[in-house]
Amino acid sequence: MAFLHCPLDAIKISVLGLGTERMARLPQECRLSIEGRIRGLRRLELAQNDTILACFPVVMRTYDKVVQDTDNQTAESLHQVIRLISFHELKESSILIELAMWKLTLNDDQAHADHRIFVPDPAKILIMEYCGFTDFLEPAIEE
Repeated sequence: MAFLHCPLDAIKISVLGLGTERMARLPQECRLSIEGRIRGLRRLELAQNDTILACFPVVMRTYDKVVQDTDNQTAESLHQVIRLISFHELKESSILIELAMWKLTLNDDQAHADHRIFVPDPAKILIMEYCGFTDFLEPAIEE
């Protein structure tokens, strides 16, 4: 009842945990691509500090106003952003893996320990999920 006569029509909530850290680890061109897509998604905004804001409409009922994600549009847009970030993480990781495999073919005589590469922990998890290994294997998370 407190907002009954208020002209409030939307509430914006910062979604800090959505992918700010994950996006920061991506190359600049990937971040720009994701940011461009965020600007085109319904009910999402990108603040100047790159914080993603989820916008929920305030719906007027008979005696009060409620915040409601009508037609799950906000949730759908957030899900698309998560999928975009995951795609770019997986793409960047696969490039690293391809380079490591290529390096192996160059020097077959050297010990294979020289050909190890660092794969970021979120990428390890994504690769394992993508390949279906998470049911019976756990990635080695590096501290």
